[in-house]
Amino acid sequence: MSETGSAQLLAAQQQAQEAGDDQLDPHVEFLQQLLRDNEFLQRENLLFEAFLAKVDMSKLGSLAEEEAAKKKKAARKSTMPMASQGAGARGPGGGKGEGAFSALTDEEKNDLVSQEVEMVQAEIEAIKKAGDKDIDDIRTLMEEVDMRIAETKKDTYEFKRDIIIGAENPRSGKVVAEKMIRFLEDKLRQKDATADKLRLKNTTTKALITKLEHQLAHKEEMGEVLHLVDFDQLKIENQQYMERIEERNNELLKLKLSTSRTVQVLNHLKSQLSDMVAAGHSLRRQIQERKQDLARFDSEYTSVLDEKGRGERTVRRLKLEQEDIDTPTIMDYIKLKHEVSELEKQLTDWRRKIDILTMEKSRKRTLLKTVATTQLPIPQRATPSGGGAGGNL
Repeated sequence: MSETGSAQLLAAQQQAQEAGDDQLDPHVEFLQQLLRDNEFLQRENLLFEAFLAKVDMSKLGSLAEEEAAKKKKAARKSTMPMASQGAGARGPGGGKGEGAFSALTDEEKNDLVSQEVEMVQAEIEAIKKAGDKDIDDIRTLMEEVDMRIAETKKDTYEFKRDIIIGAENPRSGKVVAEKMIRFLEDKLRQKDATADKLRLKNTTTKALITKLEHQLAHKEEMGEVLHLVDFDQLKIENQQYMERIEERNNELLKLKLSTSRTVQVLNHLKSQLSDMVAAGHSLRRQIQERKQDLARFDSEYTSVLDEKGRGERTVRRLKLEQEDIDTPTIMDYIKLKHEVSELEKQLTDWRRKIDILTMEKSRKRTLLKTVATTQLPIPQRATPSGGGAGGNL
């Protein structure tokens, strides 16, 4: 209805502007005034309807009856003859006039508007309180979500560090099942401990709530009430507790920072330890290879000493045979001379090989002793039997 009245008012204004400001039609002015009055009455009716929807009708009816009785008493005291004439003129229909509502005065309208404003303000305050409560709930949920996200990130990091990287078998490249099971069991124990703590805290909180409820009921039964001084004392204690909570939060933040730094240092040391372990494995492989080379050199040295002994025995035998023969022929002499030269060449070659192997053996032993003293302890190795042969040389 108000939109229709506004549209009619705008149309009347446009017609007035088209007619001209100098010659304004009085009918148009009257129409505009009626539209404004109609719009005002529509708003007033909407306000009354809103007020009636919120107020109890039984109370409103009793108040209206009281007001009407007061007005009738005042009218009867002031004008008794006029009242008697009016009663004779109404006849049997006078009961209907007594039950009808009279028009509201400006003061009553003002009271209604004030009450409506107070109701609207109360609704706004209630909506604000509900909104603040919803905001607090949402903020609490967001903090809980952030804490769960942080815990999930921490669990993911620990799982990657301890299982995906730490529990991987370097030979097969697969995750060791025992470490995986141990990790899950540790996590389950941590969850059980946290659940026990929360359960104990919940039980303590319920007991505290029950105790406070009993105290409150006892105070209500005894008729005790809290005075302003008690509220001030509670406010002071609340402020002190809030300061303590802030201090504990700051200490917790410092501990979290120190824990993060400690975790970083621990990760760095773990990386260094893994590097050292890898270097130790490589050194063990090198030592094993050098030991194998040394064993091979020992076997070759022993075989060379055996061949040298056989060659010396052959030379002595040949010399004895040469001494036993009285008059050898020229061809036998040439052959023997050639064989002797060949054997001497072989003997020279073998002696060179023995010297080279002896030098290589001593160098390998020195290198092994150096590596053993600098990196890892090496068990004492027995002296090979070939050493005696080398001494004989």
